[in-house]
Amino acid sequence: MQRDTLVHCHPDDLPWVPWALPGAEFKLLHADPDSGRFSLMIRMAPGVDAPKHRHVGAVEGCVLAGGFYYDDQPDVWFGAGCYLLEREGAEHRPVTPQGAEMFAVYHGPVEGLDAQGNVTGRIDCRWHMKAWRLRMAQARRHSEKPKAGT
Repeated sequence: MQRDTLVHCHPDDLPWVPWALPGAEFKLLHADPDSGRFSLMIRMAPGVDAPKHRHVGAVEGCVLAGGFYYDDQPDVWFGAGCYLLEREGAEHRPVTPQGAEMFAVYHGPVEGLDAQGNVTGRIDCRWHMKAWRLRMAQARRHSEKPKAGT
């Protein structure tokens, strides 16, 4: 096997980075700015109030822990082990009473929406890459500071 055909990491070795949604964090596993695809681990705290959003590209996900439902279908629970395909154009608002952790592959951006359906924000592959690099640079600077008394 050629070394450049395999990318791997152990997500437990990566830090959680604050996401665009307060109360949520992500770990960037892969990002391809040419295609716009990116893969994340996502963790949402219990009771996070996620805004309505629209998927500009499809998203595939697997719930690893906890779970959620969509506010317009409270009787459909997506718990640990559940696979989801949210097709391009899907609009919904997830509710996470217990919190949730997921693995997700984004095939394009996600847009936040207000009550009238207007776009309030957009996160995409480049947004995640920038947020990840910023956090890693901050962590490096913090670890390079001399310790007191040395």
